[in-house]
Amino acid sequence: MTRATRPDRSIFFEVYALDQAIGRLLREAMAGGPLTPEEYAVYSVVFEAEWVTPTEMSERLSMPVTTVMERVRLLESRGHARRVAHPEDGRSYRLVLTAAGLAAHRQANQRFEVAYRAFLDSLDGDESRAQSQLARLRSAAERAARGARAQK
Repeated sequence: MTRATRPDRSIFFEVYALDQAIGRLLREAMAGGPLTPEEYAVYSVVFEAEWVTPTEMSERLSMPVTTVMERVRLLESRGHARRVAHPEDGRSYRLVLTAAGLAAHRQANQRFEVAYRAFLDSLDGDESRAQSQLARLRSAAERAARGARAQK
């Protein structure tokens, strides 16, 4: 690809800038609420699944298990989550939100939805195409990461 046909910025740069822009939008919309945007994402994984193992959270969030464990400790220290024995794996557990965790998630969701609706309005009804492209990018990044690990 020649300089004339190559975009000025890499996809990585654009995704990074997109992450920053969405982060700013969410921080502003969720300011003063019970959860930060990062915490809301973690709570949402548990909320959507109803219960989840740390490994499943790690996969869903593309986050190292050690980082997930820090988040789990925070949820538990707030009384927003509790551990439930895993019925098939005695070494693992499932994390569930408590009533207080559900209330915090619900309050944060109200602020999140305001930002998300504004974002969707700016897409002019092209949400499904954007979702498809994002899924394609994430899949490509995961395949590339697996390939890089295999070459080590």
